[in-house]
Amino acid sequence: MNKNLRLLLILVLLTIAAGILWFMNGGKGRISSNPLTDFMIEDTAAVDKIFIADTDGRTITLERDPDSRYWDLNDDFKARKDAVDLLLKTFKRIRVKSPIPDEAKANVIRLLASSGKKVEIYQGGPTPVKTYIVGNATQDHTGTYMLLETEGDGRSTEPFITHMEGFTGFLSTRFFTDLEEWKYTGVFDYPDFDISEISVSHHEAPEKSFTIKYAGGNDIELYSNLLKKKVEVFDTLRVKDYMLLYKKVHCETHMSHLTPAQEDSLLNTSPAYSLSVLNNSGERKKIDLYYKKPVKDIYDEAGNLQPYDMARMFGVIEGDDVVLIQLFVFDALLKGIGTFAQQ
Repeated sequence: MNKNLRLLLILVLLTIAAGILWFMNGGKGRISSNPLTDFMIEDTAAVDKIFIADTDGRTITLERDPDSRYWDLNDDFKARKDAVDLLLKTFKRIRVKSPIPDEAKANVIRLLASSGKKVEIYQGGPTPVKTYIVGNATQDHTGTYMLLETEGDGRSTEPFITHMEGFTGFLSTRFFTDLEEWKYTGVFDYPDFDISEISVSHHEAPEKSFTIKYAGGNDIELYSNLLKKKVEVFDTLRVKDYMLLYKKVHCETHMSHLTPAQEDSLLNTSPAYSLSVLNNSGERKKIDLYYKKPVKDIYDEAGNLQPYDMARMFGVIEGDDVVLIQLFVFDALLKGIGTFAQQ
């Protein structure tokens, strides 16, 4: 084989190898040159508003609050920090995995139009810097169909399969629009111990009810709610340990799984317990706890059928927000005044 023929064969083989690599990488050379494939948000710290809408008319608006660790949710609530952080992480690491095969494009576009979620991402301006149309997962559940629109380049005519680097799975479930699922689950949140009073009422055993008043350091007073009388001798260390439990207390979910009629019925009954905390600014946070019927028959260790769920109760925050709480979390808060007796 002469030298020229050998050189031509090498060039042909190199061209074929380059083509195979291009194909195996989903044509990323072509993709990377298209500005409407750049789904990533480089500076997520500058994101100050996120809007999510689905085709059923539900919308979620998340806005950064510079004075709080938590984002505002639909102007009325605080949003779950973990869910917001997951969105920001997704914006930072999202990439195009591959183009969509030509024979599947028309169907994907139809699905995006009929059931896709719209996600607008803002960075200080009145218009979104990027807008996603988020579809469902690919058949292998390792990618998500998405389409991009940017402030400068308009809307892409072509959707792509996206993924997140370092994660195997699909992304569509992160862009949910259920308000109850988005609500922050904190009931008592005093990381800096900004507490001046704690009151606990045992409505079925009022002799156990108590109030703690705190003015800092070892300046603690304990009162019997039933006797309306200050307790002169008690274990200060036990009271302090109890107060520390209120630094972070969460409900399980704002989704009570009750119908509106069932919630109204619950609110017309008497709670089993009431807990309230007053902070140093005079703001009070309160939750009432109600027994919950078990989903199935539950027996105690002695074999007795239990009338109530032994793992969960209903909670009502500020008089009307019905939540589910776990007794694993709240049991330690439901102590009686006798717990603090000096040994």
